[in-house]
This record gives sequence, C-alpha cells and structure tokens, in this order.
Amino acid sequence: MESFDVTQADPDAGGPPPPIEIMRPRLPAATSMMPFLSRIDETRIYSNYGPLWREFCVGFAGWLGARAGQDGVRVVPTSSGTTAIQIALQLRATPGRRFCLMPSWTFIASAHAICGAGLTPWLVDVDEESFMLTPHQAMAALRAMPEPPAAVLVVSAFGAPVDVPAWAEFERETGIPVVFDAAAAATSLNHIGPQPLCISLHATKVFGIGEGGTIITTDTALADKALAMTGFGFQGTERVSSIRGGNYRLSEYSAAMGLAVLDSIDAKIASMLSLGAAYTDALRNSPCRIQSGAGTAYAAMSLNVICPADRLDRVLARFDAGNIQWRRWWGLGTHLHPAFTDLPRSDLPVTEDLAPRVIGVPFHDMLTAEEIGRVADALR
Repeated sequence: MESFDVTQADPDAGGPPPPIEIMRPRLPAATSMMPFLSRIDETRIYSNYGPLWREFCVGFAGWLGARAGQDGVRVVPTSSGTTAIQIALQLRATPGRRFCLMPSWTFIASAHAICGAGLTPWLVDVDEESFMLTPHQAMAALRAMPEPPAAVLVVSAFGAPVDVPAWAEFERETGIPVVFDAAAAATSLNHIGPQPLCISLHATKVFGIGEGGTIITTDTALADKALAMTGFGFQGTERVSSIRGGNYRLSEYSAAMGLAVLDSIDAKIASMLSLGAAYTDALRNSPCRIQSGAGTAYAAMSLNVICPADRLDRVLARFDAGNIQWRRWWGLGTHLHPAFTDLPRSDLPVTEDLAPRVIGVPFHDMLTAEEIGRVADALR
C-alpha cells in the first residue's frame, strides 16, 4: 500500500491525527470562467478550433516564449498529454523502424503513447542525479540494440527542465529523432526548439485546465501537420484527409479554462514556489533530500524526497502512523507493469535502486505550517 485510510479521527478520542492529503489541485473558480463562457454562448461555437481556442494558442505560446526568451513558439492543443506524445512520435519517428528508446522509470502514459504510435518501447535506465535519460546513456543503449531505434522519448522527471540543446546535438550526431515527454514541465521550460515538447494540461499540473495537452515547437511545418492530425488530417478549408490523424481536439470550454489559467498562472507559480521554499527550510536537517530544484528552481505540483535505503521503512511507517498520505508517483518502473513485462530492455540498476526510495509527499496550497512540520518530523 502506498497510501492509507484518511478517515477523519477525533484526536481527543485517542485516534490517529487528522489526515494530510497528498495533493489538492485547484483550477480557476467558476466566476473567473464566466466571461469566457458568455462568449461561447454568444458565438455558439463549441469546438472545431473556435475563437477561444485560437486565443488560447496565441496566449499560451506567447507566455511560454517570453519565459524561455524564445520567438516563433507554436502551440498545438491536444486532447491529452498522452495524445500529444503519440502525434509527435507519428510525425517524427523514422519510418520502417520498430523501437522507441525510453526510460523505464516514468509514468506509464509514456509507454502507452509509444505503442499508440505503432512502436515498441525499448526500456533504458536513468541518471541517478537528474532521474532522466541522458544523451550519454542513450548512446550506450544504441550500441546494445539490434538496430537503430525510430526515435528517442526523453522524459522530464516530475516537471524538471529538460536539456533541449544537448538532445538537439544528439539528434544531429545520430540522425535519430527526439521527442520530449515534458508532461509536468510547462513552468520549467527554459529552451524551446524544433524538437516537440509534449505537455500535459491535466488538473494535477501547475498549468492545468482539467484535461488536455499541447505540442510545443518552433518548427512551423511540424506544428501545421500536428494540428491537422488533431482533426482527422484535414488541411486547408477542404474536408479531405491529407494525412492520417484522429479526433484529438480541445473544445472551446477547455480553451476557456486555459484562458482563465493564463490570467492567474504567475500568481499560482509564486504560491507553489513559496510552498517549496517552506519545505526546503523544514527539511534542512533531514537525511531525506528533496529532488534537485523541485519547488525552488521551478514550480511543480508534486514534491519528491529521496530517502536513504536504511531509513525508508521507518519513514513510511511514520507516514502511515501519522495519517500522512504518500505516493510513488511513477511506481517502480514500466518493466514491472503486467502490460509491459515483455518489453526489451537494458540493465536498470539506477531505476531499481531509486524508484522505491523516491517518495511523493503532501504538496498543495492548502497545507499549513503545522502540517509541513508533521511531514518534516516523519522524515527526520
């Protein structure tokens, strides 16, 4: 079990202390949506790339570009972060090849997206410090494969920034296309290039709209094709499928939420960074360390601590006894999911060591100083 019964208890009756929830997403209130919903009522356009959808594309691209110091950013909304990865791989993967290199330690959506693109995941290990696949590791994996892969899927670790320039160099050297699964990294992107960055807009992300995703790129031709693939492959004004796609569009209602989020996102980032700073201070003398940069160098909606192996059981027992929710957000690796146990893979020593010890702790804007103190005490 990675969580426990969070039923409220009466401290005076000698029961467990009040529960501390691990995550409480917060989207803009209904009142902030009303001006946008009224516009939908007026236009009677509800989907199919309407005016709010177009406004969201421009606004989100401008916000991302300003943060990364980048011009020419294109945003292609999709129905989810998973479909964003699938579309990007369908567009970029080398035809005629079977495999897509990916880290085993990631959320399982990564593997599903690769399979949805018609490829087979080839699982590799991650770097011990960054929790991510590095170009050096990918180069080593290539030498062990029976044939070159169709693509490499690079996964941002829990919203950490990805090294876009290093992977662009890898692509130039090897000719192997790179796609980024940057699901939780919308607020940490510091470089945007032609290689597609696939973002989740799920409610559990800092830039969350409920459900949805985006492909972010400076490659105009790729963005145009990805956009067509979200709407049955239609390009131009004719209802003729020029490329194969599907129905992966974002509705006007989701775009309305996106516009409301844009109005408040900077304040939300500041709030999450303040929470991260409070945790950093509370855990200053703890043997358990926070994931590098999380909650301080970039905003995130989850916070992970790395527990020493000899303290792990004690920490988890304290969490359970203290009614403190916890998670292994990515589980123990794709290779251990029943649907993917037969995948080809390299040795995974770092994954097998780190995955059990990386524990998600309560992290949301409803936490009190007393609750952060309870978590910190359990981690000492």
